[in-house]
Amino acid sequence: MKSLRRKLVLSVSALLLLSIGALSLIFNYSIDGLFEEYAYYQQEQQVKQIVEQINAQYLPSIASYNMAGLEVIGNAALQSGIMVHVQTINKELDWDISTHKSQECQLMLQHTEENMHSRYPNFQGGLEQKEYDLFYQGVQVGYLTLGFYGPYSFNESELRLLNSLNGLIIGLGIVFLLAAIGLGSYIATRLTKPIRTVVKVTQKIAEGDYGTQITEQFHTSEVVTLIQAVNEMSVALRRKDQQKRQLTADVAHELRTPLSNLQSHMEAIIDEVWEPTPELFQSCHDEILRLTNIVNQLQELNQLEDGKIELNKSTFTVGELLDGLVRDFSMTAKEKGIVLMSDAPEPSANLSADLCRLKQCMINLIANAIHASADGGVITLAHRSQKDADYLAVADHGKGIPSEELPQIFERFYRVDKSRNQKTGGMGIGLSITKAIVEAHQGKIEVTSALGAGTTFTIILPKQ
Repeated sequence: MKSLRRKLVLSVSALLLLSIGALSLIFNYSIDGLFEEYAYYQQEQQVKQIVEQINAQYLPSIASYNMAGLEVIGNAALQSGIMVHVQTINKELDWDISTHKSQECQLMLQHTEENMHSRYPNFQGGLEQKEYDLFYQGVQVGYLTLGFYGPYSFNESELRLLNSLNGLIIGLGIVFLLAAIGLGSYIATRLTKPIRTVVKVTQKIAEGDYGTQITEQFHTSEVVTLIQAVNEMSVALRRKDQQKRQLTADVAHELRTPLSNLQSHMEAIIDEVWEPTPELFQSCHDEILRLTNIVNQLQELNQLEDGKIELNKSTFTVGELLDGLVRDFSMTAKEKGIVLMSDAPEPSANLSADLCRLKQCMINLIANAIHASADGGVITLAHRSQKDADYLAVADHGKGIPSEELPQIFERFYRVDKSRNQKTGGMGIGLSITKAIVEAHQGKIEVTSALGAGTTFTIILPKQ
């Protein structure tokens, strides 16, 4: 399996290679076009020069041309790949370089063809001729025929220049390719480094080393987001692992006491140390109920979180809910000297919810508030109605919850008070059940607290 770094190097190199290849083709095509235009231009300039030179050799006194001059011009033109043929209008003079130097003309054509085929193997060319009229003082005096290898041709110096340019392009292409591979390797290393770091940490997490953090600093926003997510996941897994261990300890502790009591009672009866009295059976029955309550709470929380419990919604008034709660907790509050009061500006306002489940939530919150409040404290049950939601709050002026504890307050088996005896609380799943019930109503629950200033839990229920 190819590594991401190798794939990136190959991808970047291939992309740059294709780009360089495309640029090379475009450059070569452009250069060939420019040289072709240059060849045509040079040919036109040479023809123009030859016509002017031959016109200058006309001798009106004999109505013919200077033969010596024609030979010089013809030989010079042949060196440039052009064959000259001159005729007077009365055809008394007919001078042709191919007649005087037939072999040189053939060699010139053959050599030019070889040059062109060396550059363009499939070049279609051959001897071409063009005729021009010769004039003296505006009067036509003869004809000029020029033969050359066409449609165009390059001389050796031009071919060398063209090949040199092509070699330069190939050389630059190789240099750029090597640079691309190096750059691709550098970029791939930079891009894959954070991924390798994340992989290394996630492997540790997969092996059970929860809480491992990525401490290296990176400056790419997506990488920073990924690292933050991994670090948060690691912390969450460590917390879940701690909760699982705590669950084992909590369940073992909560079950140990009633089971130990039942075991000691049964052993005492079997050994005939105790008489099987109604009081003894009642004590055993109480322990069994305690065990049943623990199991039922765990089962209820699991069903709520899995959405397996259907809500039995009905419409009732705020006063019906809050007045009933104040009445139910009046004796407990009185025993601790706590003032339990209701603050509902609109007691006749209707609520649509599962009354039993909502009351269960409020009971959990009120019980916690009573536990957290000192003697003589005040607990307020409040209701406020907004446009889109109803707000039910339970506020106390007790000892408060440390700020670092608030993010975990609704997690199952989490208790601010770490004591495990029944005087300080149960298994720590009351708030988890409350949160699950509220969320089953499509609502949410919030908490605000300050040490020494008390705590307020607020249930937010969306209106239908």
